[in-house]
Amino acid sequence: MQYISKAQMKRLMWVSFFCILMMFLTAQFTFLRGVANLKPMYVLNIGMDMVSMMMGYMLFVCFVIDVQKNGSDLRFLMLLLITAYVGCFTDACAWLVDGIPQLRWANILDNTVYYLCAPLEACYFWLYTMTYLKLDDKYIRLVGRIIVLGLIGPISMRIINLFTGIYFTVDASGVYQRSPMYLLSLIYAYVVMILALIGVIYQRKKLQRFQIVTFFAYAAVPLIIGGLTATMYGLSPSASVAMLIILLIYGILNVNQGREKAAADRDLMVASAIQENILPKTFPYLPDRKEFDLYATMNPAREVGGDFYDFFMVDDDRLVLVMADVSGKGIPAALFMMVSRTLIKNRALLGEDPAKILYEVNNQLCEGNTAELFVTVWLATVSLSTGEGLAVNAGHEHPVLKHKDGKFELVHYKHSPAVATVEGLKFRQHEFKLEPGDTFFVYTDGVTEAANANNVFFGEERMLEALNKDQDADPVRILLNVSQSIKEYVGDAKQFDDITMLAFTYNGAN
Repeated sequence: MQYISKAQMKRLMWVSFFCILMMFLTAQFTFLRGVANLKPMYVLNIGMDMVSMMMGYMLFVCFVIDVQKNGSDLRFLMLLLITAYVGCFTDACAWLVDGIPQLRWANILDNTVYYLCAPLEACYFWLYTMTYLKLDDKYIRLVGRIIVLGLIGPISMRIINLFTGIYFTVDASGVYQRSPMYLLSLIYAYVVMILALIGVIYQRKKLQRFQIVTFFAYAAVPLIIGGLTATMYGLSPSASVAMLIILLIYGILNVNQGREKAAADRDLMVASAIQENILPKTFPYLPDRKEFDLYATMNPAREVGGDFYDFFMVDDDRLVLVMADVSGKGIPAALFMMVSRTLIKNRALLGEDPAKILYEVNNQLCEGNTAELFVTVWLATVSLSTGEGLAVNAGHEHPVLKHKDGKFELVHYKHSPAVATVEGLKFRQHEFKLEPGDTFFVYTDGVTEAANANNVFFGEERMLEALNKDQDADPVRILLNVSQSIKEYVGDAKQFDDITMLAFTYNGAN
């Protein structure tokens, strides 16, 4: 199973490049400055920052891998991690350039970026907390907009500091100095952290104790450390502490969600197995009957799908064939699919014509259809003794027919509306006659709408080309040819729709 998509791999490579570059530059700057030329406290700070950067990089790799299977969207936690990483890098660089007059400009720029990290981390922590807690009412959205827009204030003040020195200055000798107004730079971060904790308290009944403790640890510990070191110049563990707490968040909150999602995934696997087992998959079907040959496949885009096919004998002579596609995706479509299949089969076994079958099924599905799902259906009955049949196309794809000495071609005729759209619908059916050697192919729109990396559909023309590669192929080979063509065309692009196909060859009564 492929856990990392191409887009994720590309993102991982770029971030890896910059993370490794930052670690390399920090080590190189330390070598050039010389450890002997640094104060012991500076060396301690730089060492903590470098260890935190290595830990942050490993965390980022874990984030990219786990984002597909962890419960909450890790986007904001990933942004929080990247900001904390930049904070560690700029903190280390600040100690390396401090006291060098020639690098006064680098000291100012570096500390400006460092000061920007605190409000950004607070904002991302708020966004991640609200995502994790699934708080999305109008008041939370309003506060969230205020917090995001409020970033303009601290960002502007950092820019103003370049001209006024309201937070810090770097004198002519290249030495960094905090101003008496330094604590004002932390106001935004403090307020946002407190608001996030209020949200945690508000949702406390839905959280376990360890989750509450984890959120409070991230919000409280850096704030306490920042307060303690505000008047203690020379020690700056805040960036490293923030990285450690992010590790705590990942290790406790998201791994816990991963376990919960793993349980949900197991339930989906059971549902997928149930759905797969209700579709006929024993081939050849009725091997003693030489009048026909058929084969069908269903490849869901998710664990469970909304497409289905079916085939069964009504009596000793008549065979029913079904190809259908439920609107929507996931569990709702799968449930609607199973109900639709059962209703169609139960009515068909009464020996009714396709139009009558869908009329009754449509009325039943319309009752209580609050989800407003519908299903497109191609339904046919075929007399194995004569090749005569009746078919209804309720909003489904055009079938494809090949006469014995001909080629596969689309059969166009007027459709009826889809099933479960309007109660009381009457469906139009038409007669057809198969001769020995005739083959038809029915499918869902997942075949023609399979898209490549440029989002261009496979289309009907390519489908017909695949069918006509081997015009004398049996049903199994027909479906393999189409599947292979789709696979070659789509490449590594993600499958967004179920792909379901059925091929039927009529051999004649004798």
